[in-house]
Amino acid sequence: MLRMRALLVGVCVSLMASLAEGHPLDMATLNVQVEQDRVLQTLTIRGNSVDELLGPGWLELPLEQRMTALFAATLGASELSSGGEPCELVPLELEPGDGNFHLSASATCPARGPLKQRFGYLQRVKGEGQTLIVLSDVDGEAGRQVVEAAHPDLAFVRKGQAEQGTWAFIRMGVEHIFTGYDHLVFLLGLLLAGSSLRRLLGVVTSFTVAHSLSLALAALSVVSLPSRWVESAIALSIIVVATLNLRGRKGDTRWMLAFGFGLIHGFGFASALGELGLSRSELTGALFGFNVGVELGQATLVLVTLPLLVLLRRSRFAHRVEFALCVASIGVGLYWFCLRAVLPSVSGGA
Repeated sequence: MLRMRALLVGVCVSLMASLAEGHPLDMATLNVQVEQDRVLQTLTIRGNSVDELLGPGWLELPLEQRMTALFAATLGASELSSGGEPCELVPLELEPGDGNFHLSASATCPARGPLKQRFGYLQRVKGEGQTLIVLSDVDGEAGRQVVEAAHPDLAFVRKGQAEQGTWAFIRMGVEHIFTGYDHLVFLLGLLLAGSSLRRLLGVVTSFTVAHSLSLALAALSVVSLPSRWVESAIALSIIVVATLNLRGRKGDTRWMLAFGFGLIHGFGFASALGELGLSRSELTGALFGFNVGVELGQATLVLVTLPLLVLLRRSRFAHRVEFALCVASIGVGLYWFCLRAVLPSVSGGA
């Protein structure tokens, strides 16, 4: 019996420890300017994605060699063409800043036909680093597109032909919820708190309404909160819910707690859209698609987890497993809270 208890606790703690990196927002952005025959590109990429491409030792190289290495692994490895004819990109400058690196390159690309580019390097990085947000200005016409590792090809097209990208933002929302480990742990805490199906549906609905509301308010710049406060409060929400679960408090008022913390989590979701630099005209479609994706991801998690919880509560190990999950949640919540609130310079944001 003691061996079984130790095994359950060990498995749960190991699972939670694997989530301890929090909620990475590693999406890269590419600003593209096309004017007549000249193409100018600036890639902004997170430091951890660069480490995955080049290894951590690349920072020890001289600046010129760093630029050459990063260019060769990213823009230099992409395939830029006009009308099927290749265009050669040349590196210009590399600038570090705020945990990101900004790499500029240019090419002379005569307008022989459609301008296309393939970003194969996205398949060599992990998580949200596999998503590239492209903000383009093609002959004075602004556009926004999303490129992913699974679909690395991009076409820069003229007015009236720009891809709206709603489905891409839906996919991004789904991926965001499944890689947002702090949101997942909090949602698991809400599911563990469900004493009946009716109350559980009320709690999940309250959380959904709240984070949808604050996501819209933040994305539209109606309300703005410091990222450090938001991410710290998200970690605190995990601790509070897990502690209440340990104390056995699963009453009718839990939906109010879910609503309050849901507002905070919505501001966390909004930080992903805020990094894209979208214009207000582009934001409406992006907000709709992203929110739909978040809800689809959340609904999938609930539908998968609920039957497992029902089976768990019918077993003789139910109390022990729930206890282990709550303790592990408190531990990882404390880790995230200290990293974000007490040691922000170490965390660099979540």
